[in-house]
Amino acid sequence: MRPANSPLSPDAGARIDQYLAGLGLGFNPALLRRERSDQIARLEALSDRALLARGLHRRDIPRHVFRDLFP
Repeated sequence: MRPANSPLSPDAGARIDQYLAGLGLGFNPALLRRERSDQIARLEALSDRALLARGLHRRDIPRHVFRDLFP
């Protein structure tokens, strides 16, 4: 079950949390996550085949979405 105010599935949310935690950020990334959740949700809605056509695996979505901030 996802929170009422989030377009993300629990799995997508967990992948984002794991990615951001792995960066060892010294701040709370909640604002960044909220700002990009629509983009993440659009990518999560694609089939695995459509993601592969873009050169992505589902596990790569957080890195792809935040690539401008955390190369």
